This record gives sequence, structure tokens and C-alpha cells, in this order.
Amino acid sequence: MWASAAGCMRNYLILKERAAAFRDDPEVQQALRDSRLDQLAQATAADGLQALLADRAAFEDFDADAAAARGMAFERLDQLAMDHLLGARG
Repeated sequence: MWASAAGCMRNYLILKERAAAFRDDPEVQQALRDSRLDQLAQATAADGLQALLADRAAFEDFDADAAAARGMAFERLDQLAMDHLLGARG
């Protein structure tokens, strides 16, 4: 039992270190901005969901083709996460 607990703690400390390195990596910070994940904490509508739904112009003006062409840039972020988890990056 103690060997298992020691192994779990070791794994936790390794992952804690890699998570900190991931967050501190300038390329990761840029990839987060490129994928717009840094905007998730922003409220969609100051007055709540009803105000958002009432703003029909926002839906009518939305260009789905432009959004699809822009993409979400998750591929780079995903690769950086794997590199950090596997120890391929500092």
C-alpha cells in the first residue's frame, strides 16, 4: 500500500511540474490566445441569456463560412499539451 501511495504522489508531482511548465510556456500562451480560450471567462451578454437571444441582429450578421475558415486553432495547443505531458518540452 505504501509503495502505491508513494508512486501516486510521485506521479502527481511530475504532472504538477509539467502543468506549471505548460502554463508558463510562451508558445502555449500564444496558442491559448489564437484559440480564443482566454475569452471563455468573459460574459457572452452583460444582461444574460435573454438579452443575447433578443439580439437577433447578432445571429443574422454571423458569418458561418468566415468562422469555419478561421478555425479554432486547437491543433497547435493540443500538440503543445502532448509535448509537455510526454516531457518533450521544458
